[in-house]
Amino acid sequence: MKLPSKHLAASADQRDFWDDLQMDILTANQNLAGEDYRAYIERSFMFSLFFRGCTAMEIVGFQKVLQLKDNGYLILIELLELSKNSMIGFTVDEFALHHFIKKALPSKSCIIGPILTNRMSILICDDNILPDAVHKEESLALCHELATAIDKHFQIKITAGIGSMHSIHSIYSSFTDALSCLYYSSACPFVHYLDLNRMDPNNHFDYLVTQKHLVEAVRLRKVEAYDYFGLLMDNIRTFSDTAKRNKILEILVLANNAITLDSQNDNKQVDYIGYVRQLMNYTGSDLIDYGYQLFIYITSYVKPQNSIDYSNHIVKATKEYLETHYADDISLEDMALHVNISPQYFSKLIKKSTGFNFIDWLSMLRVKKAKELLNNSDLSVKEVCFMVGYKDPNYFSRIFKKRIGITPSEYVKANSFLSNKN
Repeated sequence: MKLPSKHLAASADQRDFWDDLQMDILTANQNLAGEDYRAYIERSFMFSLFFRGCTAMEIVGFQKVLQLKDNGYLILIELLELSKNSMIGFTVDEFALHHFIKKALPSKSCIIGPILTNRMSILICDDNILPDAVHKEESLALCHELATAIDKHFQIKITAGIGSMHSIHSIYSSFTDALSCLYYSSACPFVHYLDLNRMDPNNHFDYLVTQKHLVEAVRLRKVEAYDYFGLLMDNIRTFSDTAKRNKILEILVLANNAITLDSQNDNKQVDYIGYVRQLMNYTGSDLIDYGYQLFIYITSYVKPQNSIDYSNHIVKATKEYLETHYADDISLEDMALHVNISPQYFSKLIKKSTGFNFIDWLSMLRVKKAKELLNNSDLSVKEVCFMVGYKDPNYFSRIFKKRIGITPSEYVKANSFLSNKN
């Protein structure tokens, strides 16, 4: 599907700063096992499938790489301990949880997505299209088994929504089923899509109230906005294509107004006429899918766990200050004072907006600057240590090795060897 050509993104220099640091932290001395690389691929596939929109060709490619079966269904789980604090200040080893789920479901072929706020998606692959009653019984039993195992090992309770069986190419419908099921998780921890009518026998759905919740969630930059959008799209699925287009455009206008209401960026423009033209190219479920992609494009805040919120003025201020003062004796408290917020709030905000804590960013930036100095000068390791803000060469060496995998001296030798060789 063709998306608008303009990108809602920060400037190139901002991306270079944060993305380079982020990539260094993610890859420094990781020594990933084969199963970890597969976990990254699975998470990328699931995020693209439900939060970006995979093309048919991309799905075929992922099918071959991950050896996916043609059919399956989606289980969307909520980690209840995370939701209490909206994930702020709560950490869970995502690799550990990923691999644990795999081992807990040895008889199932499953693909596991990333943790987004307090949710994780699990695609259960099966070549057999099971009868509804059998699918319901087996999937509910699987959720009970998984919940017991996770609670015992991680002390985290879960609820789950279970979607319908579909082809991998139309699995998004199973995702919206599972999402609708989670709406009723307070009444029952595990809800199967066949139970939706029983959970709400009058099939009551207040479109306007849900729309108001969506607008408020967008304004506050809450990921729950996606939930409300999914529910609205599910509600209009049976409408005519003309009615679908009108509703989608209405939601897009409301979402854009909400996200720019408190924004400091006044130059953000949305080509609604272009959107209308694009929407005219789609019909049926493809129209819903494209509407979802436009919604994600406009709001630009539903991201992977470690993606960086460039729009946040605190993040920008931190970036600018660190670029100039990285060699100073900077503490979290100093930085919080500079941006005029409490240290506790600053710590949580940086963690939430970048995926890493303040000390991680500062040390990685210092190491990057140290690498530049070691590569492009005749300064000694000790001199570089002081120039990037460290007072103890031994401590600097430990930090450098933790981030890069080798000591500064080893780095200089390796760089010198490569230079001489070339």
